[in-house]
Amino acid sequence: MVDSKHKTQSMNLLKTIKRWVAGSEKYFDIYECTVDEVEAYTSDSEKSMVKVKIEGNEFNGLHNKWVYDYLCANEGSPSFIVMWRAPKGKPMVAYVKEIWQDHINGVYNVEVPAESNAYSNSGESFVYLWVCKDTDRKYIGKHKGATDDGYVCSSETFLAEYNECPSRYIRTILAHGSDQEMLELETILLLQLKTRMSPMYFNMSNNLRKD
Repeated sequence: MVDSKHKTQSMNLLKTIKRWVAGSEKYFDIYECTVDEVEAYTSDSEKSMVKVKIEGNEFNGLHNKWVYDYLCANEGSPSFIVMWRAPKGKPMVAYVKEIWQDHINGVYNVEVPAESNAYSNSGESFVYLWVCKDTDRKYIGKHKGATDDGYVCSSETFLAEYNECPSRYIRTILAHGSDQEMLELETILLLQLKTRMSPMYFNMSNNLRKD
């Protein structure tokens, strides 16, 4: 949900949904509101972004042409906005156009209570995703321990790449849970995304076959 210090009276929560996006279940809040300003820009890491202002509150998100065009077409008029509950920091403007289209068309995804805890920080292990900001190449892994214990990965190949310039990489925690649960989730992601065969992933194993 939008943090109370960022939420305005003009943002009326309509519903909260969860959807599988980019390898994990994510939560989205849909608000009835008026977007006062819309702007497209390029981030410091050369990512195409969108920025909106709602009664002085600013929200950012990855750029999607359909979403951007919709926001521009409805700028200054009563409409709605889809916000992704980011694991850290402020909510972000959702870039998955299908969620916006489904709401317009009255198609309901998996709806959940608004107070749902989208991200649990409890558990002995976690699954993480490293992304190279320059190439968008990724690495998925699982670690038993704390998120701030300095662990990077178990892959010597990726670790060598990472150590050359750590600032090129950003890490996202995808889920927390028991070590067995996280091992199963990691394996499912590696198989579904076919990371072992993809040049866009550093992963050389899918946990079923070790290289």
